[in-house]
Amino acid sequence: MDTVNPQSPARRALLTLVLWAGFWLLGAGVVAALVWVPVAESLYSGGIGGAGIFAAAGALTVLWALRPRWALRRRRRNDAEFLSRERFPALFALVEDVAQRVGTRLPIKVYLDDRVTAFITIERRWWGLRREAIVGVGFPLFALLSRKELASVLAHEFGHHAGGDLTLGPWVYRTRFSIASAVDSLEDSAFFLDVPFRLYGQLFLRVSGAVSRQQELAADALAARTCGPEATAQALHKAHVLAPLWSAYLHHDAIPIIEKSVRVPLLQGFRAFLRERPWRAQIQHDIDEEARRPPSPWDSHPPFDERLRSLGHEGHREGEPLPLKELETGGCLDLLGGEASAEELFYEQKTRGSLVSLRWEELGEKVVLPEIARHLTGGALDPRRTPLSALPELLREGPRLWDRVREQGLDILSPEAKRVRARLLLVQWLAAALAERGFVPDLRPGQQLRLQHEGHFVEPASVVDWLIRGVWTEEQYRAWSSLIEQL
Repeated sequence: MDTVNPQSPARRALLTLVLWAGFWLLGAGVVAALVWVPVAESLYSGGIGGAGIFAAAGALTVLWALRPRWALRRRRRNDAEFLSRERFPALFALVEDVAQRVGTRLPIKVYLDDRVTAFITIERRWWGLRREAIVGVGFPLFALLSRKELASVLAHEFGHHAGGDLTLGPWVYRTRFSIASAVDSLEDSAFFLDVPFRLYGQLFLRVSGAVSRQQELAADALAARTCGPEATAQALHKAHVLAPLWSAYLHHDAIPIIEKSVRVPLLQGFRAFLRERPWRAQIQHDIDEEARRPPSPWDSHPPFDERLRSLGHEGHREGEPLPLKELETGGCLDLLGGEASAEELFYEQKTRGSLVSLRWEELGEKVVLPEIARHLTGGALDPRRTPLSALPELLREGPRLWDRVREQGLDILSPEAKRVRARLLLVQWLAAALAERGFVPDLRPGQQLRLQHEGHFVEPASVVDWLIRGVWTEEQYRAWSSLIEQL
């Protein structure tokens, strides 16, 4: 744990600062070279030709690409967004205890994030005379980690401050943002003006990424010394394994429901999400994509296995059970007053306006199907008038079906996009048609909507998929739909 060379990060940090200055010198050099073309033509040819005009336009383009993005800077968080010491004394006691053990002596604000992550930054006020540490802690970490493991996460973040990383970090962030903005602005320009900035950006990302990875290992080592290597390794393990699962659950299941002004039990839903496997295809695809992403020399964090090895632990093995003990027993949610209080806080911080509280079991009947019915009733796919046996014929229409049922107005979709929209519409239509025939919806986190009636379960998305892939013939489907009509 103590093998991190303190001189190597210092040298790399110095090189990062040199490269930061080099980026702006590169920009100035490119602009100067382009400006020189019309100047030289004017001096030596007595006028400015086509090359000079193009070069001058290129210089203006580069200057515009390098302009400061003041409006895009991270907004200052309102004090109302931070957690209060009076409401959460146990949390602040833990945060301040860890800060003292690490050696950080700054006023601290605590911010609740919605991801499986933690961060620290320094907010400067009064022209830099007052400095406050802002510590962000992800809401799910309170449910996934024990108190000691959460303390190790906090120690890691305070380690960045103790190690001086927060002085260099803003420079690195702003330079990365400036390079990315310049490349994006110049990508479609003439004369490949983006090429020098793209190549320079790759060099900068490689060097600054190496600095960041060394800083992460040093912060891990400090967390292990402060809270123990076992707690630090366990926290890393849980965050690594469960972060992509929480992200998929939150963005595919929870947020779409919250956007309908409905409040659901988040942690209860996540427990159900982890139990209900396999997940529907889109969720599984996103999780697999994250798992398959190879390490890059531009990454700001070392590979997970390398971080665990630096703590004397092995990495996550394929097929190993998910680390769910704390999620089932409540983790350290007592720091936020318990699960109900924690979820109340989450909705206070992350939503605006009043929400209707529903259980997951109620969503299909009270939210999903009524919305589908409102969209379809009275139209060309009215589930009350279109027989179930019509599905194969509707599928054969393909893009024409979308053209027939879509709202009037400009349509720029490709034929394939129309076909996909039509298939999704038919899944909704089949669900609504089954509901009209007495089927009751059953919607579970991570799963496709299914409906049941007297022990018969139907998953509309699977039925449509079977017809498309030929698993069912049209005759088999019509025989099945005839049985459904008789129930």
